[in-house]
Amino acid sequence: MAQTQVQGTIVDEQGEPVIGASVLVKGTTTGTVTNIDGEFALSAPSNGTLVISYVGMQTMEVAVSPRIRVILRSDAELLDEVVVTGYGTFKKSSFTGSAATVSTDKLKDVPVTSVSDKLAGNVAGVQINSVSGQPGATESIRIRGMGSINAGNNPLYVIDGVPVLSGDMSGFNYADAGTSILSTLNSSDIENITVIKDAAAASLYGSRAANGVVVITTKKGKAGKTVFSVKANWGFSNMAVDYRPTLDGDARRELLHLGLVNYAKYTEGKSDAEAKAYADENIDTYAPKPWSGWTDWRKILIRNGQYQNYDVSAQGGNEKTKFYSSISYAKQEGIYENSGFDRITGSVNVSHQASDKLTLDVSSLFSYSDQSSVSEGYSYSSPIMAMASMVSPSSYPYNEDGTLGRYFPAIGDDWANPLRAIKYTSNKNKLTRTFNTLSGTYTITKGLKLKEVLSYDFTQNASIAWWGPQSNDGRTANGVFQKYMINTSKFNSQTQLTYDRSFDRVHNLSFLLGYETEAYKHENVYGTGSNYAAMDDPKPEIQNAAITKSSSSISEYRMLSYLGRADYNYDSKYYVSASYRRDGSSRLAKANRWGDFWSLSGSWRLTNEPFMESIREKVTDTKIRASYGVNGTQPWRYYDFMPVYSFGYNYDNQVGTSESTPGNANLKWEKNYAFNAGIDLTFLNRFTLTVEWYTRKTQDLLLERPISGTIGFVDEYNHANELVNVGAMRNSGIELELRSTNVQKKDFTWNTTLTLAHNQNKILQLNKDQDEIISYESIHRVGQPYNSFYAYEYAGVDPQTGKELYYKNTNDEHARETTTDETKANRTIIGSADPKVTGGLTNTLTWKFIDLNFTFTYSFGGKVYDGVSWLHSNGGIDLFYGAVPSHYKKEDMWRNPGDNAKLPMFANGNVDVPSSRWLLPSDHVRLKNLTLGFTLPAKLSKKVGFDRIRAYMSGNNLLTFKSKKLYVDPENTASGFVYFRAPAMRTVTFGVELGF
Repeated sequence: MAQTQVQGTIVDEQGEPVIGASVLVKGTTTGTVTNIDGEFALSAPSNGTLVISYVGMQTMEVAVSPRIRVILRSDAELLDEVVVTGYGTFKKSSFTGSAATVSTDKLKDVPVTSVSDKLAGNVAGVQINSVSGQPGATESIRIRGMGSINAGNNPLYVIDGVPVLSGDMSGFNYADAGTSILSTLNSSDIENITVIKDAAAASLYGSRAANGVVVITTKKGKAGKTVFSVKANWGFSNMAVDYRPTLDGDARRELLHLGLVNYAKYTEGKSDAEAKAYADENIDTYAPKPWSGWTDWRKILIRNGQYQNYDVSAQGGNEKTKFYSSISYAKQEGIYENSGFDRITGSVNVSHQASDKLTLDVSSLFSYSDQSSVSEGYSYSSPIMAMASMVSPSSYPYNEDGTLGRYFPAIGDDWANPLRAIKYTSNKNKLTRTFNTLSGTYTITKGLKLKEVLSYDFTQNASIAWWGPQSNDGRTANGVFQKYMINTSKFNSQTQLTYDRSFDRVHNLSFLLGYETEAYKHENVYGTGSNYAAMDDPKPEIQNAAITKSSSSISEYRMLSYLGRADYNYDSKYYVSASYRRDGSSRLAKANRWGDFWSLSGSWRLTNEPFMESIREKVTDTKIRASYGVNGTQPWRYYDFMPVYSFGYNYDNQVGTSESTPGNANLKWEKNYAFNAGIDLTFLNRFTLTVEWYTRKTQDLLLERPISGTIGFVDEYNHANELVNVGAMRNSGIELELRSTNVQKKDFTWNTTLTLAHNQNKILQLNKDQDEIISYESIHRVGQPYNSFYAYEYAGVDPQTGKELYYKNTNDEHARETTTDETKANRTIIGSADPKVTGGLTNTLTWKFIDLNFTFTYSFGGKVYDGVSWLHSNGGIDLFYGAVPSHYKKEDMWRNPGDNAKLPMFANGNVDVPSSRWLLPSDHVRLKNLTLGFTLPAKLSKKVGFDRIRAYMSGNNLLTFKSKKLYVDPENTASGFVYFRAPAMRTVTFGVELGF
């Protein structure tokens, strides 16, 4: 067939070149894309047809000729943002619920291991709290506050319409970090993420959607020539903030000397001269200068971690078969030795048009990750606890002969050298995951389709903990090795019948009927060995131990669901939607097994009304909407509804059994009643404003009610509880999103997105005979936020004694009087962890061949409480033997009667008192991510054989602006209590991207 060499140019309605437009020879896989000048060249049959397409523009077909100039025109329907709910795809203009979509394209270069970090600051009402800064760690995501106390608050995750496994996949809890299953996903494979926030769409997910839904849509193939993309980047990581800074050796010695002087003067009644002599005599007991000089443990225990990532993808196909595939490798070192994350992922998506009526889709995701983590919290082997508290500059890492140092008086154990833990202990989790989906869509008749989906999500964990005989944790047992082998699977089937019809040009109907099944299974085998050979490498496996034991268990649940949805709109003005789902769960007794979840929603698109015509040029789109619905939450344990016996007890060398769960046949679903009202406004086709108000009330909260332990139902922590439905909670708030196209020119574009959210949480009811639950410095009281702090109210320093003052809070005329004796004061609610305002600011700019994208996140009004009580003592024994926080400033301390000091007297022997002095503001603004890229002009790229060459720099958590009073990372767990954990990492990478 005769061929014609075609050269052409694609432009828009303003005559500007369209970059990246697809040019395909109709009926073939031959094609190309336009360059930076909108130009293309290819060879095509002389009598052929070219199909030219671009996102947001009308597709055109033109006859082949040597010279072509095509003007693509905007398609208003295509430009309408798409909302993917998992049970269908809607245009933003017709969607009656509350949802936000984030394209990952502008965030693809941000160096993070979990896709959840891509949401930070980009969706109003979504708060992401860090559990740990170690690579691969779990995250806490809250959509419009917390809706449950015990049954979980993380959203449901859906990938390409299928609910998937989520949460912490680690076997052991020695590290707070855990292993996030979201870190198994390669963010470069994700097209967009939709967050569903109200009941209009979430109710279709029924018992799993009370806390919102995160819908992840992966990339699919496109017709045309096969396009390859290769990306590689390298960089480094360090602490994003100066976490719990401490005094150096000289400053610590001076402060402890003052503490000894104050003890002698004000406790022992010695004179100034006698007190100084006492301090001089005893200072070397607490702050001796070691043989090697003062030790900077921060430099020894904290490192700069390395980062590298490699991605290769290919996509293409023809009009019948399209594919997308990728493979990637990522490696990120943590800020500690023995902390890191390695991951390999692969994915394939294939879509095949088998006939005019049948379409088949197959997708497969595979990942393997190897995570190493270190202990956090109150573990003596925790490097962050050692650095911030338990080892002082007087302790030395090595003796003069090169052996490990043994002077660690704060711990009282000469084996507590943190380098010993680094050398002789390890905590690893190797996670293999495969997620496979097969679906077929058959068109029965025009508008009527049947879709069948089968999916299988499987993970296998190999969690290993090793405490060598030379380690502090393993020396008593002469070495301990533990291994968990865990298999977790979820099988999901969906049958969906959909019908869409329009008639008389103004009536548009859509129906969905569905049937689903879900089967979950968790199997584990645990083995442990102790007493290993006294050698440098005792081969840590269970079979090499002198003493071994093992156990295993299986847990399962099933769920069966029926669902339906009906949508109607009249003339693209009035929209009504209704949904219903009925779930049956094996976690509940037969009488309460079935739960009904539903929603009603509607919207009015005022733009299409005649009375808006006069202002339509300025107010180009206006829509008001509202929704109300019910969804729920299941019990988090699978068998609490029935009495359970447990075997496995040794009773005089015979098999023993005991009742382990009393059972509560009255257990039922938590119910979440949600109302949402919003308005969407677009001005001048450049500014889009969305304002929403919501309230959601959770009833029949699942709580563990204390029962008498004498009847024998005591758990592993010696607590006797029964799971019951009591209590209620409400979240209400307002959200705002403003998007603007600031500049739109040929060589320069600038877009901005601002999000803002306020949520108020309140407990409405607890147990019928209880209106508050107090646990140390935490209180859950009716009428107050769940995450409230409870302690004495700090009132400053007593000028006469130098002691801490507290307001009495006695509920009488003496309430605002002060006392230095906390037993004469009452504890009170001193604040809440919940911020008043959260949000983000994103800017995207392009100028010629340069692109810049950055996001600031912010949070104001929240508090954190420092739970490390022994650091609050103003001179207690732990401060004298361990590290001293730098907020103990000698120049601000009380010295003599009459001093108006900022800080109380520092004296040996003082004790800590929980008070609002240790309540810290979590207010902050953080440069969450930034990417700066340079794309080589297409003409130069072509000369070296590539369609695209781009170099870039990207960073995460680059800058943090916070209160000087806050000495921990401002992004913390939802509870607001801070202890010892890895802070967020600042990561900077440099990369290159090639397309051909």
